[in-house]
Amino acid sequence: MKISSFESGKAGHVSPASQPAPRILPKDRPRRRELRSHLAEAQLTPLEQGILKAERALEKIPDIRHELVEPLKKAIQEGTYKVSGQDIADMMIRRRLADKIR
Repeated sequence: MKISSFESGKAGHVSPASQPAPRILPKDRPRRRELRSHLAEAQLTPLEQGILKAERALEKIPDIRHELVEPLKKAIQEGTYKVSGQDIADMMIRRRLADKIR
């Protein structure tokens, strides 16, 4: 059976109604300067609104939790920070199991 050039142009073509919704990639997500008005924010899709809400929540979390880092840093400098091989192995196994669950 021979396929005409017209028919071959249809190969792999998906009708617009059956196409999945476009994915929002990090490079395509809305930027804060684009969302200056409440109206612009209201026009976002639910996914975009969720991304914006998550970004705002992350801004409130400090990059470094000094209350946790400083005691560890001090213990390492003083040579009093000790971790057993058993503890390291346990954490590696827990991490592996947690990765399998996701």
